[in-house]
Amino acid sequence: MKGKKKEMRDALRSRLFFHLLAAVFLLAFTAAPVSAADLVLEMGATAAVTSDPFPLSEAALLTGDPDLVRKAGSVKITVPRNGILTRDAILAAMTNQGIGGIRLKLIMPPEVSVSLDESLSAVIKRLSGWKWQVEAEPIGPVPPGIPAGPPSVAPGTGSVTLKYDDGSGTERSLAVRLAWSRPAVVAARPVERGKVLDRDDVTVRTVRVLRSTPLASSVEEVLGAVVRRNLSAGEPVALNLLSSAPIIQRGDPVIISVRKTGFRIEVRGEALDAGCEGDTIRVRNLQSRKVIQAVATAPGHVEVQTE
Repeated sequence: MKGKKKEMRDALRSRLFFHLLAAVFLLAFTAAPVSAADLVLEMGATAAVTSDPFPLSEAALLTGDPDLVRKAGSVKITVPRNGILTRDAILAAMTNQGIGGIRLKLIMPPEVSVSLDESLSAVIKRLSGWKWQVEAEPIGPVPPGIPAGPPSVAPGTGSVTLKYDDGSGTERSLAVRLAWSRPAVVAARPVERGKVLDRDDVTVRTVRVLRSTPLASSVEEVLGAVVRRNLSAGEPVALNLLSSAPIIQRGDPVIISVRKTGFRIEVRGEALDAGCEGDTIRVRNLQSRKVIQAVATAPGHVEVQTE
């Protein structure tokens, strides 16, 4: 009888152990819910870059949170001496440049072969720091070797002579014609001198750059600015052709403020000049009829500067 009870207890323990073991395996192999990644980084087995160090966005496809995509895309990575970029190197560069504590999904092989693009356009980009498009047309055959000069090229230059070193001490020259282009704000329609720009006046297009003229890249940079000369439709909006819009026009009624220690006086006046914020303009005190100098501080407000 005792032997039969012992057998029953052993059988029960075996069944319990089996069910517990099955439960452990079930938990171990059940897929846990995966949270969506904040940033997804994808790279192929090879990448050709135009600069050293290069921005991560030049070698990888980044998707996810827009701010993270922008920040991660600007991470600078040095081309490895052996030409092999690893996952650890990418993560270290991102961490060292302020990106961490995010859910990152890496889709890339363990090692990526990275090389500098030695095309003429890539060489010109490295020498000029130009991040947009440049067309480089060689005038003659490209010499063997690597470019050894000049040390820099000014964006907008029409041509340049590159010096090549083939390693034997012989230097060869190559003349190259250049055509530069970039996205820029242009006039969407004819704009007259003195016009305050609004969204209907401008748009963004890819334009040829003939010289290193400072151009606006986004519409927001020029909204509310005043054009200092007439613009034809399609003409790039150069930043040096713009000025701030006056906040006070000639003839505007203004409040003239005078600040002194312990008190402030305000009187009504009339603007005799137009002015932007911070400009000193003439105003007439309507009470005393005197003309004085005051600083434009806000629309309809000027302040007399006192010692």
